[in-house]
Amino acid sequence: MLKLKMCGLWREEDIACVNALVPDFIGFVFAKSPRQVSKPKATHLKSLLHPQIQAVGVFVDMPLEQIIELVESSVIDVIQLHDSHLCESEEIFEKRESRIHFLQARTKAPIIKAIAATSARAILAQEHSCADMLLLDNAKGGSGEQFDWEYIEQARDQGFRREFFLAGGLNASNLAKALELKPYGIDLSKGLESNGLKDCQKMRDIVATIRPAMRQCSK
Repeated sequence: MLKLKMCGLWREEDIACVNALVPDFIGFVFAKSPRQVSKPKATHLKSLLHPQIQAVGVFVDMPLEQIIELVESSVIDVIQLHDSHLCESEEIFEKRESRIHFLQARTKAPIIKAIAATSARAILAQEHSCADMLLLDNAKGGSGEQFDWEYIEQARDQGFRREFFLAGGLNASNLAKALELKPYGIDLSKGLESNGLKDCQKMRDIVATIRPAMRQCSK
């Protein structure tokens, strides 16, 4: 069944809106960003969150013990790992996989590995990642820019079979095309905003568009 993730929530108003819509996941950004939240802020927002919605913590190179603490204190339910390197060499790949292994040994939280989908080769290289799920994004996560989705089909033609969240520049105008790619989930953030703030009407419109597709995928 297609999953919906609304990322970058940082106000009580945002939580009130998603509680009415009940997406599968929401995201708290702990990395440097206009949407960044502190642990106390995220703890408060999580206390207001509908229990059916899972909270994803979004991290860029954060110390692993701090991530584990957020899981153990039930501030987040899922870990999403980004990396400051735009290009993932074999050395960087192994380093990131080692971090994922460490977290898997210490927590039971599912782990999403975000990758910069800069080419079909970059996507295909993640086929055997130990992460529970992949997230395909542009090379500047959180920028609201779309990457070339042709890379996904090219990677699939070469044997890529992993399920993934699709992120990067998603909004009401390109959502139908995004769904044709048959991702595991859709991840929106900037496409839910007006003037830098989450727009509840945009969020309602996205849900109205995506819910029929979610029901279709469940058949």
